[in-house]
Amino acid sequence: MALTLYYFPASFFSQRAFLAIEEKGVSYKRHVISIHTGEAIEPWYMRIQPNGTVPALKHGEIMKTDSKDIIQYLDEIAPDAPKFCPDPSTPGGDRVVYLTELMQKIVIEQITYGSGCHRHHTHDCKMPKMFNMEEATKIWNTVDDEIHKLAAENPDLQEHYMAKLKTHKDRELTSEQGLIDSLKACDPIMGEIEKELEQKWKGKLDNFTDSDPWLCCDHFTIADIYLATLLHRLYFAGQVKRFWGDGKRPYLAAYYARVQQRKSFQTACGPANTMRAALMPRVRHKFRKAFPRLLGYSALALAISFAVYVQYNDFPSWWPNNLKIKF
Repeated sequence: MALTLYYFPASFFSQRAFLAIEEKGVSYKRHVISIHTGEAIEPWYMRIQPNGTVPALKHGEIMKTDSKDIIQYLDEIAPDAPKFCPDPSTPGGDRVVYLTELMQKIVIEQITYGSGCHRHHTHDCKMPKMFNMEEATKIWNTVDDEIHKLAAENPDLQEHYMAKLKTHKDRELTSEQGLIDSLKACDPIMGEIEKELEQKWKGKLDNFTDSDPWLCCDHFTIADIYLATLLHRLYFAGQVKRFWGDGKRPYLAAYYARVQQRKSFQTACGPANTMRAALMPRVRHKFRKAFPRLLGYSALALAISFAVYVQYNDFPSWWPNNLKIKF
């Protein structure tokens, strides 16, 4: 039974699920959802994922719609592989639970959107300059208008659409003060992770081998998935200097350099923070939606051109005689 991952490459939570599924090495299909053009709130997807968010993992009749649930489910369907979520009673298992829950406290959406809209709080932000306060507001307003329209057209989904609308109204993701508060709250968490790595690696900052431990255990766990994607997002948002740049936290810097060499990370996260990853799903989705109309226009233009040609040049020699019409 095939797995299907619905995701958006530049989505932080999609990257968690994508990295996890690549780590497990299970067979699966990928379906990109263009969240910035409203594909995530189209009726067909809302019937799959009522929250209208990514990622979502479909496995036969089973649907998982939260990145943490997806990671835990992958442990269930691939029991012979090293556990992402080891038993808390095992060596390192308790640290996996603790550090995973600690990283969950970081409001990464606030840091992402806030960094894009208030770049004076960033250093070398990698987010496209086209993403700013004006663009973010435009996206939210467009999506809100579309939600109202789709809720009226799809009564069976109205409850889900209204719930989706409320999440938009409840979040001030572009707030400058919200960004400042989220960055402050993130700092001690990064400090605690630095200490954890220092205890594990005991002065080693490069030339790692497969036998060297990761954040909590000898193998890659959910805590590593969380940390790898978190560091990658902070890099994208221009927050490296604040948290580990210029020798501030050498173990975090070494961890980020190490995880970037991992094949699963290169596949799932390497190209994710690029202009292509952000814009190509939007272009692809808009083209898909416009294709039937474009096809109709093209057929009409071709028919008119052929009629004009026949009017002045007669039918071509290959045209069947029984289909000839006099103009």
